[in-house]
Amino acid sequence: MNNNGHNIEKTNFDAFINAVGSEIQQAQVRLITAANAQMLFHYWKMGNYILYHQQLHGWGSKTIKQLAKAIRLNYPEKKGYSERNLTYMCQFAKAYPLRALQSFIETDAKLIAPSVEKIADEVRYLNDAQFT
Repeated sequence: MNNNGHNIEKTNFDAFINAVGSEIQQAQVRLITAANAQMLFHYWKMGNYILYHQQLHGWGSKTIKQLAKAIRLNYPEKKGYSERNLTYMCQFAKAYPLRALQSFIETDAKLIAPSVEKIADEVRYLNDAQFT
């Protein structure tokens, strides 16, 4: 093929397409990861907020049931805030203090350009420093 501006050498074009495809896939993974991280942090905040108010006001265990009902009534389009899920959110907030979540965020930032070695190092760090 000649390269007069209208035609591109097939090998160059194939490499270009592969590079574009790779960027698209990496962007999708970054978007999904960011969305999942935000969702987890939201669940943690919800649980923490419920626990805080239960302790502050001396609210009992029926608070979660009432809250689930109120969310369903006031925000019928919002899904995922059943009594069971709100209880799970509270358990999640109890199990993972804020410092643990901050460690996960720091680890995520370090793994923007992941490699097997970086991931293994971070897993070792989190296991050794955070949870033992």
